[in-house]
Amino acid sequence: MTPTRRNVLSSLLALGFLIGTTLPCWALTGPVAKLVEFETRDNAASLRSNQPIQIENYEIPVRLLKSDVAQRISPKIRDSLIFTQNGEQYLRWVINPEDTQWYKDVEKFLTQNGVPATRHHYFTGYQTASRSYIVEAPNGAEFSVKVSTNHTGGNWTDKKETWDDTQQVRMAADFVDGQIRENPLKTAVTLDEPAGFGIESIDQGMLIRDLGELTEGHHYFLPGFSAMHQQTGTELARLNGSNAPARFWNDAYNRPLGRALAEFSARTGLTFDSPHSQNFLIELDSNMKPTGRIVIRDFGDTYALKEWFVAKGLTKFLANWDADNVLAGDMDVAIGILHGNRFPDWMNDAEYKHWGNDFFAAFESEYSKDTGVPRSELQQPMVQNGLYFAKDYSDKGPGWKTFFKRLAGRLGSICDFALARKNPGTTP
Repeated sequence: MTPTRRNVLSSLLALGFLIGTTLPCWALTGPVAKLVEFETRDNAASLRSNQPIQIENYEIPVRLLKSDVAQRISPKIRDSLIFTQNGEQYLRWVINPEDTQWYKDVEKFLTQNGVPATRHHYFTGYQTASRSYIVEAPNGAEFSVKVSTNHTGGNWTDKKETWDDTQQVRMAADFVDGQIRENPLKTAVTLDEPAGFGIESIDQGMLIRDLGELTEGHHYFLPGFSAMHQQTGTELARLNGSNAPARFWNDAYNRPLGRALAEFSARTGLTFDSPHSQNFLIELDSNMKPTGRIVIRDFGDTYALKEWFVAKGLTKFLANWDADNVLAGDMDVAIGILHGNRFPDWMNDAEYKHWGNDFFAAFESEYSKDTGVPRSELQQPMVQNGLYFAKDYSDKGPGWKTFFKRLAGRLGSICDFALARKNPGTTP
C-alpha cells in the first residue's frame, strides 16, 4: 500500500467510514451495516438516521392474506416472517415506523376479521434513503422490507405499496432469477425479491428483498447516489488513488453501469423506466475497491421489449405485465445518474453530458457483443431530458431479427416463465 493510500485509509477509518469501533455496535453483518451508513448519511437527496429502531408488526393469519413466496427464499428469512401458533400459520406484517396513514386501513381490516390489532416488537430496523427498511430478526435474518407509508426519505412523500405492484415485482423477480440461472451475468449482480404478501381488500402489499452477497461479508455495496455524493465520492476516489472523482467514477460506475444494463437487457428483454442511482449499487471489495460489477435492484420499474418475449414464447409474461410498460418495435434505454440528487462540486454540466455519451458507448458495445446486433444498428442520437439521457433503438434491422431467431431456438428451457410461475400465490 502506498503512503498516500495508507494515509487516506487511516483517515477514513478514524471517521468511521469503514466498519470499526467508531460505528454503533450493531448486530448487522458489517457490509449490511455499511450499506445503512451509505444510504442514510452519504445521500445528497436527504439526510436520514442510521440508528437501529424497534420495528413493530402485526401478526396476521396467512389464510386472510395473498401470499407469493418463491421456494428459493432463504429459510432464515422465511422463518422470521412466517410462524405457526396453535396449529395456524401467521405472518409478521411489518409497520413502516414513519407511516401515519396507511396502517389504519390494516388495523380496520384486522378488526373486521376478528384479529387483534396488537403491535408486536420482533424485528430491529434501519432506515434507507427511501421507504424501504433493512431489518434484522432474532434468528439472524437480514433483509429489506417495503410497505405503505405516507412519509419517507428522498424526494418521495406518499408511497402506497399496492398488492398489484407487489405481484408485478414478484413476477419480475421470478422471471429474472430464471433467466440469469440459465445464462449467468458477468458484469452485474441482481438483488432478489423472493416474497410478497397482500391484503387484497385494501390493496396493500408487503415486499421482501434478499440482500444477497452482502450478508456473506465478502463485499460492500455502494449506492450509486453515494458515489455521486460530494464528500463520499471524493474520499473513495482518493482511497483508490485518484484525485479526479469525475474521471474515477466515470470509469468505476458510469461505464460499468452501461455494460451491466446492456448484459441485463440482452438476457432478460427488460430495460429500466426509472434508471436513476437509487436503483443501482457499485460492488466494492473488502478494501473498498470497485470490482467492476454493478448491483441491480427494483425489477418492477422496467419496460419489456415485446419482440424479445414473443421470440422466447413468453407471452404469458407480457399478458400480465403493465401494458404501458410493454414496448413494441423500439427498445428505450435511458440513464439519469443524478436524477433526484444534486451535482457534486467535482461534476459540471459538460462532464455530465460526457458521462451520458460514455454510458451509451459502453451499453452499445456490450449489447452488440452479447446479442450479435451490429453496432451500426445501435447508432441513435442521444436526447437529454432534465438529468436523464435517452436513446430509442429500433429493433427492425436484420441483426435484431437474427438475435430474435436465436432466442426462439431456446424455447422449452427449464427457466421458461410458465414453469417458474407454476404455483404463484402460495407459501412454502
